[in-house]
Amino acid sequence: MKSLVSFFRSLLIFVTLGCSLFVAGQETYDWREAPVFTSVEAAREARAMGQPVYRLDLTKQKLRKFPAEIAEWSELREVILNRNKLKAIDADLRQWEHLEVFAAESNALEKFPASALHWKQLQQLHLGDNLIDSIPLHIDQLLRLEHLSLWSNLISYYPASLGDSRSLKSLDLQYNDMTAEEQEMLKSWLPDQVQLTLSAPCRCDFDEP
Repeated sequence: MKSLVSFFRSLLIFVTLGCSLFVAGQETYDWREAPVFTSVEAAREARAMGQPVYRLDLTKQKLRKFPAEIAEWSELREVILNRNKLKAIDADLRQWEHLEVFAAESNALEKFPASALHWKQLQQLHLGDNLIDSIPLHIDQLLRLEHLSLWSNLISYYPASLGDSRSLKSLDLQYNDMTAEEQEMLKSWLPDQVQLTLSAPCRCDFDEP
C-alpha cells in the first residue's frame, strides 16, 4: 500500500513539473520563429485548425481595402502590408493587444492609423512612403515603441510628445517638408539616444519632376 501511495505521489510531482515546464515554454516562446502566412486564406485555414497566426505578410497583394477579417485575430504579433494600394486603415484594431511590429509602407495612406495608439506592445511602426500629414499628439502612449519610420510623407505637424516617447531609438523622417527651424526644434525635443534621420531642410515639393 505504501509503495502504491509513493508511486502516485511521484506521478503527481512528475505531472505538476511537466505542466510547469509547458507553461514556462509558452511564456518564453519566440513568435519570430513562427511561420509567416502570406495570404489571408492560408492564415484563415490555419486558425480553423487551431493554429495561432502570429505573423502575416500581405506585401504586394494589390489590396485596396483593409482585410477586415484580420481585425479579430488578437494573437497577431507582426503584420506587414507594404506595397499595396491602401488609402486608409480605419478598422477597429484594438484587439491587436499583442502586436509588436506593423508595417504599411508604399501605400496611399492619408492618415496615421487611429488604432495604432492602442497597440501597447508595439515596438516597430513603419509607415514610410505614404501621404500621412501628421503624427498623433499622443504618440507617447506607445510606451514600448523603439522604431518609428515615416519617411517620404506629407507631414506638417510634429508633436512635442515625441520627446516623451521613452523607448524610442530611431525616428526616420527623410523626405518630409521641414524648415531648418522645425528640424532644430524637433532635435531639441528628442532624447540623445534617438537616432534621427532627416533630409536637408527646405520648403519643397518632393513630387515635382
